[in-house]
Amino acid sequence: MKRHPSRPKPVLQSVKIPEHEQIDLKFIADATLGTLVTWLRILGYDTTYDQGTANRQFLRRAQKEGRIVLTRKRDLVEKQFIGRFLVIEHDRVPQQLSEVIEKFVLKPAAGRSFSRCLRCNLTLEKVRKDDVEGLVPEYIYLNLTDFRQCSQCRRVYWAGTHKENACRFLKQHIPAHPL
Repeated sequence: MKRHPSRPKPVLQSVKIPEHEQIDLKFIADATLGTLVTWLRILGYDTTYDQGTANRQFLRRAQKEGRIVLTRKRDLVEKQFIGRFLVIEHDRVPQQLSEVIEKFVLKPAAGRSFSRCLRCNLTLEKVRKDDVEGLVPEYIYLNLTDFRQCSQCRRVYWAGTHKENACRFLKQHIPAHPL
């Protein structure tokens, strides 16, 4: 049986994206990178998540929406796609996040972090304390004043232990992060 030479691994050279363009940077990730999607949203990046099969339709959507494709599936490189593409090499989230930041020379901004809904990916809106009564635990309602809400899923966000833990994770794995 004749063996075909293995194809070289797809490699994306670091692509420095100017800081003023990073505000509008958009990603799309396939089903292999669900947790990475959450962390990119925490950093404030518009990141959609496609739980289906990463195929030509997935790539067409990325191209139509001007999104950078993130995947662990090497065979996607063989498809015709003219947009930006990164095959994530690592299987652990801290290294995946570092890989995206390093490959695109991203400078996550403190003011953009925690600005997107982790479920819907929409930008969170500041809401009055009275608007969240009954939507958050009573202790939170009585002790905090700053709340954000997703206009689609209506999920309410506030600075609590989840945010503290996320900041600790980011400082540990992205030392240059300004949180």
